[in-house]
Amino acid sequence: MNTIATPSLHARHLLLVLCIAAATTSLGARAQGTAHLPTFPAGPAALASNEKPDLFIYRHYGSPEEAGSPRGYPYVEFCGGHDGQGGPARRVYFEVFNRGAVATPASQVRVQFTNPQTHQVRVVNVAVAPLAPQANLVKRVPIPPGCYSAGSSAQCNFTITADPDQQVAERFENNNAQRSYCVGPSF
Repeated sequence: MNTIATPSLHARHLLLVLCIAAATTSLGARAQGTAHLPTFPAGPAALASNEKPDLFIYRHYGSPEEAGSPRGYPYVEFCGGHDGQGGPARRVYFEVFNRGAVATPASQVRVQFTNPQTHQVRVVNVAVAPLAPQANLVKRVPIPPGCYSAGSSAQCNFTITADPDQQVAERFENNNAQRSYCVGPSF
């Protein structure tokens, strides 16, 4: 008596997964945009590599005039106006942008201010609400006292870092920081 071997449950499952994957690739290539064809969710490998949020820091101002500074003022893209009081910028403005295809959970941004002469460092952490894909949120942070250096080239340096402790699994982890400065008064 000849017996025909039947595949195990594991082998049948593997065969089914391979058939679905082949059908998905074939259908997607032949009939893009056809609504009546079945679609299958991406596997875990595709989800792990492409479907993640991607936090990025953008400048808030496109020109010195937009920031409330006079024409010809040095181009300092994160520095807000002087709040009508004259003198240097009093705040740093930036946009936290989720360039990914998936929403981000709540996170934080760290702004590290440094006086270039005294090397005094002040750190400000800013809470960021969850962001939908392709959404942005404007934040402003007061420039701490003592950040501007003295002299004719007075400035306040800072680094703005989204998700500084890498709590959010992102598509790209190496694009979260921006460095810049604000021009201060001459003493």
